Amino acid sequence: MPYLIGNPRGQLIELPSHYGLDDWPQYQFAREFQCTMPIKAPSEGMAVFREEFDAAWEYGGLWVAVWHPFLAGRLARAREIRSLIEHMQRKGGVWFATLEQIATHIQTLMDCGQWTPRRDTIPYLEGPIPELGDAPGGQPVR
Repeated sequence: MPYLIGNPRGQLIELPSHYGLDDWPQYQFAREFQCTMPIKAPSEGMAVFREEFDAAWEYGGLWVAVWHPFLAGRLARAREIRSLIEHMQRKGGVWFATLEQIATHIQTLMDCGQWTPRRDTIPYLEGPIPELGDAPGGQPVR
């Protein structure tokens, strides 16, 4: 669900994704990051995206995937993305939009009073982030 993040200086519309919709856990293998999970076959990796899409479609949810060109851009994986998009088109009733278009739509709904999203207020710091050990009240941070 989209929501607002803001403080007294302004706000932005957050269009959240989920780690399950990121290609990193499906295809990334990097010893230097201690990320040594077995790489999945493109069809197996894309099954996660398809099932998440089908649930979002059924319940009318927002579906935002994260595909890194150096991971999902490989030929066999890109072929699976094309297959997924064709699946989405066959389902019908899907709006393919940029994040900017979605945020503009959300803003329009808010402006005309049709929808009020949750708002999370974040702190606004008046100065630099305190150094370690400078906790409020003079207590050392351990």
